[in-house]
Amino acid sequence: MTVNKEFSAQWLSDVELPLANKFYRTHKFRGKARRHEPCAVIRDGQNHIIACGCLRPLTGAKLLVGVAVAPQFQGQGVARQLLNSMAEAFDGETFTFPYRHLVPFYRSLGFAEVDADGQPSAILDRFDTYRKQGRDIVIMRHVH
Repeated sequence: MTVNKEFSAQWLSDVELPLANKFYRTHKFRGKARRHEPCAVIRDGQNHIIACGCLRPLTGAKLLVGVAVAPQFQGQGVARQLLNSMAEAFDGETFTFPYRHLVPFYRSLGFAEVDADGQPSAILDRFDTYRKQGRDIVIMRHVH
């Protein structure tokens, strides 16, 4: 998959986080960027945010949350470009809860599906909350 050279990835500063939240609201995504959480975006050639993702620090782990791509840019490798640019911040304690149909995509980026047993309680608590909301998600952990 080719990376679009017109798109640029960057980490937002705390003062720029409202731009991420505006992106989420505009496209009706569930995500929310919070102060002091690493949040990365992809911008198009006109400097508009077209994708966003955040790393939520939890006790003993980080949770990749809010990964979203503007509808008109989906299917063009933008999410892959975003997550590859964020990978510098991933470590063995970085988790994500993708919807089941996205497991192959996350696997291709170095995440592996893991059992709930033995995972940090902060991760399990959040996972259980999301599952109770009816989300068809799995626990994945970054492994390389």
